[in-house]
Amino acid sequence: MQKIAKFFLGCAFGLLGTQAMAVTYAAWPTTSTVVTADQASTFGENLSGLFYQPAAGSKAAVLWAVQNSPSKLYSLTWNGSNYVKNTANSWGSGKTLRYPNGSGAPDAEGVTMAELNSPAIYVASERDGSGSSRLSILRYDTSATGTTLSASNEWNLTADLPKVDSNAGLEAITWVPDSYLQASQFIDENTRLPYDPANYPLHGTGLFFVGLEASGQIYAYALNQSGSSYVRIATIASGQSQIMDLSFDRDNNILWAACDNNCSGRTTLLAVDTTAGSATKGKFVVRKGYNRPGSMSNMNNEGIAIAPESECANNLKTIIWADDAQDNNHALRRGTISCGPQF
Repeated sequence: MQKIAKFFLGCAFGLLGTQAMAVTYAAWPTTSTVVTADQASTFGENLSGLFYQPAAGSKAAVLWAVQNSPSKLYSLTWNGSNYVKNTANSWGSGKTLRYPNGSGAPDAEGVTMAELNSPAIYVASERDGSGSSRLSILRYDTSATGTTLSASNEWNLTADLPKVDSNAGLEAITWVPDSYLQASQFIDENTRLPYDPANYPLHGTGLFFVGLEASGQIYAYALNQSGSSYVRIATIASGQSQIMDLSFDRDNNILWAACDNNCSGRTTLLAVDTTAGSATKGKFVVRKGYNRPGSMSNMNNEGIAIAPESECANNLKTIIWADDAQDNNHALRRGTISCGPQF
């Protein structure tokens, strides 16, 4: 989405009273210089969501990226200097994304994986091309051949979410495992009891969290992996007036919620409150807020991805941003965050 349009949408929602909770933002936790991480003019504009799939066995790590126009999914690998397009299995120019019937152009804004050993990848889309609002999660098989991927499933959440401008819808997606949600006694808003995965047959092994750009709200869903049905489990305040991407740090059980230049590149960190007697016990709450790194200007960053703890060096690990506007001809930048818990 373009910067000016997003600015006015954010202002409009603020005037209507959809304000974020008060958050105190600290300085970015490291002083490492943020540097470009792609070759100049590789992607053009509209690169959005990111997901980092760690290395496994003989398989190298993959940085997955989605572009909303044209509607594409990229498989990227690190060559020692930049993230470059994978050339195997027709990935050289990225793969065009379609809806399950093979048509359309999903406005792909966010991307995530559930089980890391599965070829399934999930994309959050806010509309079909430049059409009306269509707030969907789409599943694709990354092992499929050819240069076009048709979704195997679509969960159309439009009827369950607030009505928003077609260019201010689902912007972010991540996956949170049941193991963490159960261990922290995450509250299911349908039962008002600790979340029980057994209540949602065929949902897989975790919940999908999506972010609505216009309001900054996060919504958790159980998706029927054998069809198109879904159940909303929770509604969560991100602490920001808008939201552009989500990333769940599976090593430290932290939900990162990022905003773009409209929020000065700030990020909030959330976790389930496990404090006995707390009014928010069992709910995701903001535990920390960070300003953007001092060495990175206020860019239209719409994607974040975080490397795993296994890649820590000197107690630091990589974080990557996707710049929708491709400022200075670069769409990817990388910096560092501290390893271990952030609060």
